[in-house]
Amino acid sequence: MTLCEGFVRDEVFIDFGTEAVFGENQCYIDYPCRFPTVGFQLMATSGLSRIADRIRKDLGYKPMHALDEFMDGDCDQEGWYDFFIGLNGFSKSHLDSCIEFIVVNTESEDNEKKYAIDLTAEEQAAVYKQLDSQCRTYLGKSCEELLAEAGKEMETNEDYKTGRE
Repeated sequence: MTLCEGFVRDEVFIDFGTEAVFGENQCYIDYPCRFPTVGFQLMATSGLSRIADRIRKDLGYKPMHALDEFMDGDCDQEGWYDFFIGLNGFSKSHLDSCIEFIVVNTESEDNEKKYAIDLTAEEQAAVYKQLDSQCRTYLGKSCEELLAEAGKEMETNEDYKTGRE
């Protein structure tokens, strides 16, 4: 097991207290290309929160947790992060290229701002494997099956059939 796989196994968990969001997205190559999506909210684990804190600290904001020269009393302890990731039927990896997070309940200028934790191809593979395992265990379906459901839902959508946005 690699360091990346160990981190993902210990720190990336779907929050099954929230619902998976089935939907669709669109990109433009030579013409509009629609594809199914399934979005998940992730649990705000210590590891993901520390990465988010580091990203915000590097941009000049107070972290939510003690970090480097910031002690507990120096941090923005009232706020938190909401983390999200999605499956998609467009990319080769079937996974978004980042974990997004939103800053919540802070008096900081970046309250409700969205940031991204970019994932390498190796990290995407590890996260996909983790999500697939969790979906099989808790939903009884693989990520591929969830994407297929989103695809069926997308195809029955009247706007999709008529080509309207």
